[in-house]
Amino acid sequence: MDASALVPLPDATPVPWGWFKALLILTFVLHLLFMNLMLGGSLLAFFDRLRGRSSPGETRSLPIMIALTVNLGVPPLLFVQVLFGHLFYTSSILMAVYWISVIPVLILAYYASYVFVHKTEKNRVLATAMLGLSSLLLLGIGFLFTNNMTLMLQPELWRAWFATPGGTLLNLGEPTLWPRYLHFVVASVAVAALGRAVFLAVKGRRDAVDHGPAIRGSLRVFGYS
Repeated sequence: MDASALVPLPDATPVPWGWFKALLILTFVLHLLFMNLMLGGSLLAFFDRLRGRSSPGETRSLPIMIALTVNLGVPPLLFVQVLFGHLFYTSSILMAVYWISVIPVLILAYYASYVFVHKTEKNRVLATAMLGLSSLLLLGIGFLFTNNMTLMLQPELWRAWFATPGGTLLNLGEPTLWPRYLHFVVASVAVAALGRAVFLAVKGRRDAVDHGPAIRGSLRVFGYS
């Protein structure tokens, strides 16, 4: 079967495509910024707690960061659907079971972050477990997004649906899948570490407190990442 026969015809756009492309890039950059602070921040805070260190105050804003990340992720997702809907909708259907699970998984991650914030001082073990759960669920969502975005780029792989038509198709055979995914995860740690250093520097000037060692530690994490 010719793989091109599986690709639906794209819909016409009401204005020149360049407008949607520019808006896609702009909104995606904003989404990436908050996504990096959210995911990387939760990972840094989790490993801090495993090592018995207290997390800086910015980790208490994790539920807010998740909400902002989700809201800023809607516009680029809509622009992707406008420009590449004939590819994106198809790949989403091929992995429909996993794709629809993103919503309940995100809700669980959101509420786990709330439990972490409110149990930080009362029950350290529960708070750490909830932070770890939230981080793990967010990592899973990122993995599913990477699968979808790589699958939509390869219509020749869509024929696998005829062998597994249950909506459980993942693009695990794609050689760039893990490098793409890990690129985003490591980058999120770098951006979050840099954001933590800036946060501590501003907080130290405001409160007249020396956060030099913590700032240097965050910058080392940024540099290594």
